[in-house]
Parts: sequence; structure tokens; C-alpha cells
Amino acid sequence: MFSKVEIQRNRLKYLLKKSDNFFIIGHVKPDGDSIGSTLALTIALTRLGKNVTPACADKLPNRYDFLPQSQIIKKPSDVTAALTSANILIVVDCGSFHLAGIENLQSNRPLPLLINIDHHHDNPRYGTINLVEDKRSSTAEIVYDIIKMLEVEIDEQIATCILNGIFVDTDSFKNPNTSIKTLRITSDLLSRGADLAQITSSNLKDKSLSTLKLWGITLARIKKNKRLGIISTAVTNKDLKRCNATYDDLEGISNFLNSVPDAKTSLVLSERSDNEIKGSLRTLHDNIDVSKLAATLGGGGHKKAAGFSISGRIANEGGKWRIV
Repeated sequence: MFSKVEIQRNRLKYLLKKSDNFFIIGHVKPDGDSIGSTLALTIALTRLGKNVTPACADKLPNRYDFLPQSQIIKKPSDVTAALTSANILIVVDCGSFHLAGIENLQSNRPLPLLINIDHHHDNPRYGTINLVEDKRSSTAEIVYDIIKMLEVEIDEQIATCILNGIFVDTDSFKNPNTSIKTLRITSDLLSRGADLAQITSSNLKDKSLSTLKLWGITLARIKKNKRLGIISTAVTNKDLKRCNATYDDLEGISNFLNSVPDAKTSLVLSERSDNEIKGSLRTLHDNIDVSKLAATLGGGGHKKAAGFSISGRIANEGGKWRIV
């Protein structure tokens, strides 16, 4: 008797082998898992002789320029014809379809057959085929199994892309989602030439002067709610301009705040426009699900990492920060 996951994998293998034209896209505001999964699948399918177009609605952070073939990822608007002519649309690491950022590109004809590959536990299974495994550390870990299933050799390029996704979504193997299987896969990827040194450097070590200045301002504002165990801070657009920084420079602050003793959850609020604030939630505790908190504010994500967006701006009144 086959499990639901095995049935989905068999259907997926058949379609990937049978089809010729693919359009692969990850989520907006891409992270290492979304990008790594997109690139690994793109390289693997290309080696099977397929025509593959990888895309992302937003610009890739510069720290991922080292990933093999990262330069070929295009914006959907630049490759609309490829989307409409594709046999298969693969959406990776998107807990909801709208996070792919392509809804406004739909023409009079329907989208291609949609394959949804993800590990978010709140994924609503929006695809024709849904390979959603919420016990996995990352979407990249699932992609590893897919590529093995397709019998494509995992070389240094593919291994580096997959390991980058695993590294980022496990917070460098510190999160509870790091399983024995995750470490076994990591070991195999390293044996195949995955560049862990570059992955570590790009994700953890390489900090520009603007990043360090912004972190200094942000960390100086840390507040702790003793009753709830929440460590929080806030970043304004003025802060970004003052430090000549970008939103990418905020990457990692939420995880860093969880290093505070007795912290149950971290929250970073950042202005994204004149009337939009993004909230980034993180936790290392097994009994806390930050995605539920994010969902109450219209967001979502993982149990350990989630986010949301709300209307408003961050105001400083008498040294106290609040949303207005």
C-alpha cells in the first residue's frame, strides 16, 4: 500500500520525465532555501534535456551571487512568454500560491499544470500535484530526494545549491528541524563537493559596513517582554537611509535575538514603505508555533520562523517605539 507522499512522488516523477518545458519559481523576498531549491531543480532538469526557465518576483540578495547559475534567474515579467508556453509550472517553498508573485501575469489561458513542492505545515495544497512534507528541514531537502529519484548525478553545483537551502532553513543546523536525515543528506552533499565554506561565509560572516551599522542601531533598541518572553526591536526607513543599507541587511537579526537567555520568541519590525510594516518572528522552542501568531495578522510560515505585514509606520514617542 503506497502512502500519499509516495503516490505524489510517483506522479511527480512521471510528469518530470514526460514533460519538456518547465517554469520554476520560488517565493517573493527570496531566501536561501527558495533560491537553492529553484537552482538545484533547474540544473537537474536541464541535464535531462528539458527546457527550464527559473524565475523570482524579486531581486536575489547579493550574498547568493556565489550559487551556481544564480545569474540565470529572471523576473517573471521578463519571461512571461516562457510561463505561458510551459507544460509544467513548479512552485517551490511557497506556503501560499500568492507568495510566488505571478498571479497578475495570468493571461486569457490558464496557468500550466502546477506542481507545489514545499515544507510549510500550513500549505493549503494548491497544486495539481502537492509534494508537501512538513517534517522536512527545508524544501531543498525534498528537492534532494526528487533529484535522486530522477537519477540525475548530484555534482558540486547541485550539492552547493541544496546545502545552501538546508543551511539557511535550519539556521546553520541549530533549529530543532535538523533531523538525522538532514545530517545524512548534508554528509552526502559534502562528499559530492558542496562548498560549505562559501555557504557559511556568505550567510553568516560576510557583513558590510552598512550592515554592521544597521545592526548596531537595531540591537540598541532591544526590548524584552518578561511576561511573554518576547525579545523585540524595530527598524525604520530613516535607519536604512542613515546607514546606506537595504532590507537585505536585516537578514539574520531575528535569529540572532534568540540567543538572548530566556528568550522564547524574537520579533523584528521593519518599515517597508510609507504605510507598511513587516514583522519577522523566530523561536527555538518546540512548544511554540510562531506561524499561528503570524496567521492572526494575515501572515504565515513555519512553526519556528514566520512573518506578516501590517499597515502603519513605526513612531518614536519619548524613546518608546510603537506602531501608528
